[in-house]
Amino acid sequence: MSTLYYKFRSTKNKGYLTARFQYRIEFAEKSKDIYFDALLEDKRFFVDKEYFYKTYKDPILREKEKSSKNLDKRKVASDLDTEENKLRNLVIDRFNNTENKESLTKEWFKDIIYEYLHPGFKKKNTVVKIVGNDLITVLEHYKNYKSDLTFNTIKKMGVVKSKLDRFESDLKIRLKTTDINTDFRDRFIKWSNENQYAAGTISRDLTFIRTICYYASNELDLEIYNKLERVQYKLEKIKNPYTDNRDNPEEILEVYLTPKEIEDIENNNDLPEYLDNARDIFLIGYETGQRISDFLRFDKEMLKTINGVTLINFIQKKTKKQMLLPLSSRVLRILEKRNGEFPRRISDQKFNDYIKLVCEQSKITETVLGVKRIKVLLDPKDEESGIWRGVPGYYPKKDLVAGHTARRSFCTNHYGIWPTSDIMYFSGHSTEAMLLQYIKAKPIERALQIFKNLK
Repeated sequence: MSTLYYKFRSTKNKGYLTARFQYRIEFAEKSKDIYFDALLEDKRFFVDKEYFYKTYKDPILREKEKSSKNLDKRKVASDLDTEENKLRNLVIDRFNNTENKESLTKEWFKDIIYEYLHPGFKKKNTVVKIVGNDLITVLEHYKNYKSDLTFNTIKKMGVVKSKLDRFESDLKIRLKTTDINTDFRDRFIKWSNENQYAAGTISRDLTFIRTICYYASNELDLEIYNKLERVQYKLEKIKNPYTDNRDNPEEILEVYLTPKEIEDIENNNDLPEYLDNARDIFLIGYETGQRISDFLRFDKEMLKTINGVTLINFIQKKTKKQMLLPLSSRVLRILEKRNGEFPRRISDQKFNDYIKLVCEQSKITETVLGVKRIKVLLDPKDEESGIWRGVPGYYPKKDLVAGHTARRSFCTNHYGIWPTSDIMYFSGHSTEAMLLQYIKAKPIERALQIFKNLK
């Protein structure tokens, strides 16, 4: 007899589920129950403790949730149940095909779970041999022996490895951990600029390469550059001379909409239905300060009324934070216009396309500095060398507005007017430093806006 089921073992109110595989074997003429545990570190298995024990563990309530009219509740219950069945079938099948079941260990079970959570990134059982402090070999060792890597981290590692392979090929070198110094930093930035990579991408790549070097030193006792902390950057100083036409590298790149532009969008009464729908979605995103992955899925089942105040209750998709936000009069007007319903759901891509048209028809067409994804040629004489890159430059503002503009505009327009703690409560930022990355108004713009609200 064998089975698999979920356990909630986190000491916090929310956490990743644990998969427990349990089976029975005959041992010394007696039956013995064996079980192995493996943590399911994937967003699919990140749940609320109370929900797990009070709802999911109850078969009747679980089935009721799976047929709920609330799409989010239905999806959570259905997805967890489906994943549990898939895991159970996979592990039991492997178990039944194992001849010597007494030889099984918890590592056997953890390897199966790892393969399930990271398809295409199967852990290797062979030892990665480090020869001559080779950087890429150390990267492979890191990928194979770090047990807490997420699927996205492993995927990003593959991207960085590919870049390092091309960097070595282009410069006809083979990097060692001791080569990661300030000279490497300068050459890598120059090479990345020539290949049209954005400043943010370059900075993240350098950070990851330093992480690999620290791993080589701390875990493998390999030699590294003794002043590795100098292999760093200041993001605003990384300016691509091939594409960046800013006079000042510190000039603001990310676009936001001013309060006046938000009003212009709201007061535009000449929009066709599909743009009116997209406009209302954007305004709700702006008023709540949420990510596009959250405000696109709002529905009336998330609404609550407490002491006469209408609130929206939901879990942020990215951070898994429980949010309870009061709705502004602007959002309430939109709901009233739509008979209590939220705007019709549309895809991310359609929303990003439509909101640009909304801005155009609302006369938001000034030319501003920003980053636009366009096709650039690595070789001006070769049309086949075109690649898509985010290129800084001066573009019509309407072309730069997208889903995240709503959240960025909320943080920027309310900073210095609302208490910072209130903005962070809405946005879900855990630190003020993270919030400040969203504040995109120039000092003069902020000063004038604050003065207007003081009058």
